[in-house]
Order: sequence, then structure tokens, then C-alpha cells
Amino acid sequence: MKSLKIVLFVLMSFILVIAAGCSSKSGGDSNSEGKKVVTFWDLRIDYEKEWTEKVIKEYNESQDEVVIEYKSINQSDYMTTALPVAFANNEGPDIFNISPGDFTKYAETGIMADLNPYFPEGAKEDFQEAAIDAVTIDGKVLALPYESELVGLYYNKKMLDDAGVEVPKTWEELMVAAEKLTTDEVSGLVLPQEKDAYLNFIFYPFLWQNGGSVLNEDGTESTFDSPETAEALDFWGSFFQKGYAPSQTPKGSSDIGNLGDGTAAMQVAGTWAIATIEADYSDLDIGVAPLPIPEGGQPKTVAGGWKLAVNANSDYVKEAAEFIMWVMAEDPSRPLEWATEAKFAYPARNSVIEAGKEIYNKGLRKVFTEEMYDTAIPEPFYGPEIVEAIGEGLQQVMFGNAKGTDVAKEVDAKIQEALDSKK
Repeated sequence: MKSLKIVLFVLMSFILVIAAGCSSKSGGDSNSEGKKVVTFWDLRIDYEKEWTEKVIKEYNESQDEVVIEYKSINQSDYMTTALPVAFANNEGPDIFNISPGDFTKYAETGIMADLNPYFPEGAKEDFQEAAIDAVTIDGKVLALPYESELVGLYYNKKMLDDAGVEVPKTWEELMVAAEKLTTDEVSGLVLPQEKDAYLNFIFYPFLWQNGGSVLNEDGTESTFDSPETAEALDFWGSFFQKGYAPSQTPKGSSDIGNLGDGTAAMQVAGTWAIATIEADYSDLDIGVAPLPIPEGGQPKTVAGGWKLAVNANSDYVKEAAEFIMWVMAEDPSRPLEWATEAKFAYPARNSVIEAGKEIYNKGLRKVFTEEMYDTAIPEPFYGPEIVEAIGEGLQQVMFGNAKGTDVAKEVDAKIQEALDSKK
């Protein structure tokens, strides 16, 4: 079964490479009014989707040449099937959202267009240098960074109080709390279950807290086979093995509605959850805290954030690029509204952060700003083989009762093989 999964993944990557070299079918010639139709896919829900629809409507009405056609897909399908299958079939959208975990895969296949020619004058300099560097390969800016999302531990205060549980600060306390809070109707702790980039994203801070790592500093050697990594894998997997974390959730594992609807007592999620909590679950007393750390470990969280990319094989690269620049690289009020009203995130532009500095110290946002912002490490950009190997290893400790030491060794060998193949 493992071999079959690897073969299928390799075949998919090969198909993506072929697709990258073909002319794109994305975008129609025009709509009934003679405008160019530019397709845009993402994975937004609730208020994020509503905000995106509002901005697209505003853009469509602001000019007479382009119509943006928008499609929002649930997170799991978007990342694992919808986007890769669309590109494999030469039917990828003109504009799409890409995560750091998948960035390298699409960059290596040449699917993302260089955005350098489309930055408004002076706009590129307003973006944080690290954010631009992270999406730049061989001098080409292959995606537009617009947010940084941190991860913390959300919890239902009443459920913790009723169970006599303090907000956990250590790994041991988190395990004990999850056990006490788990009932036939309530999961003690929601963690991601699907094998995708989001699973790795949420796992990384637990790995880092314990002193584990994936690669050495220059990225040439795997460091995954270590006692620290094995311990982090065992800790992560034990929540599923003991039944404290569900193997499935009524909502996606990134949706804070699991906590809001009362089917979970605690959930590891990101800053994006705050807007939904304030809008839909304001009657509940929900708190957030830094991720618990192991004995002797260091506080760490991860800073992720989706990027906007343009299909390099689109008939409408210029039109697509101009739209995403209009949304996130021009008037700072739009990215500020996105980062503070549609959701909560830290913008990638210095002027936007300055404009919204008061907002970042209100309510649950203050916990992230004061207690987690300085402990955040940017989500790493690994190649698809490395992402796949780590995700497969996590699935083994979660659902295969595998031991961390065995998994760390196996994943380490796969990572090293991937690195050696590129030398």
C-alpha cells in the first residue's frame, strides 16, 4: 500500500510537470458582455468567502474589460484533489491560493507566473523582505504573500471549568486535559487528520519545541532521525491512539466550529479562527493560549499564510496579476480589512501593519500579539517528496500504531533520498 501511494504521488507530480509545459485552458474568451473571464479558485469559508465575493464584485464593477469568476472549494478537496487534478488535466484556474507546504511543488513544475512585472510602482518595497524572499526563486516572485497566520490552543472555558482542568501549559498537562475532557459526545482535542500540507503545518511547532528538525541549516542533509523527533511523533500520535483526538470531525479540522458547536473542548488552530468566534460564537467563552511545550522545551509556534498565484499558462496572466495586485498590493485598506475583519492575520505589508496596530491588541488577538508573535517560525518550504514523507509518517503514528523511533528513521531515509536525487 505504501509503495502504491508513492507511485501514485510520483505519477501525479509527473503529470503536473507535463501540464506546466502545455498551453492552458483556463479562462474563457469572454462572457456575454465581451469581457475577459478570469477564473479564481480558493478554499475560503464563511466570512472569508463573503469578503472575497464582495471584493470581486467591487472589482468587476470597477472596469469593463475583465470579469473574475470565483469558486471556493473545501480545504481538504482543494489541496488534495481539486487543484492538482485541474492542473493535471490542463484546466487549472487563472488565479489560485497556494500554501507554503505546496509552494515548492508548483514552483518546480513551472505552473506559477513571475509577478515582478505587475507590482505597482513602489509597492514591492512595502512588503516585508522575508515575505517576498520566501516566494522568490531565481529572481522570480512566484506568488503574492499577503498574510501571516499564527497557531495557538483554543479552548472552551466552561468545559475546562466543569472538568476541573486548568489551561494546559505543558505536553503532559495537554495529554491529561484531553483525557479528562473526552466523552462520548466531545473530543478532548481537535488536531488535523487528513494527510496534506495542513497536517504538517500544525505538527511543525511541536517538533521544533522539542528540539527536532527536518533538515540541517543549509538544507542539504536530513536531521529527522533523532530522539527529539521520535518523541514529538509519539506525543502527536498518542492523542489519536488513545481516542482523545477524533479521526474525523463534523467540520474540517481547521474550522473552529468544532469548538463552537460543542463537539470539541480544545482545538489547535490559527489566527483565522478569531473572526468566526466573534461573529458566530460570541455567546461562548472561548479562550486561546500559546501551544503547550515539553519539559525543557522552548515556546514555538508556526507562521503560515496563503499566497496568491497566477497560472503561468493562462491566456490572461496580465489580467490575473493586475487583479491580485489591486486586491492586496495597492490600497492598504483592503488587505487591512482582510486581516482584521474577514479573519485575523498579520499582514505582509509594513504600511498595513502600522495602520492596524491598535487592532492587534484587542481581545484574543492580544494573546497572539503579546505571547506568540515573537516565538513564530515561518512555515518551511519543502519539496513535495519531503512533505509527502512527513505526512505519511504522521499518519503511521496516528492511525498505524507505529513507534516514533521507527517512523523517524523511515522518514529520514526518504527525505535524504529526495535530497540526494537533486544533487
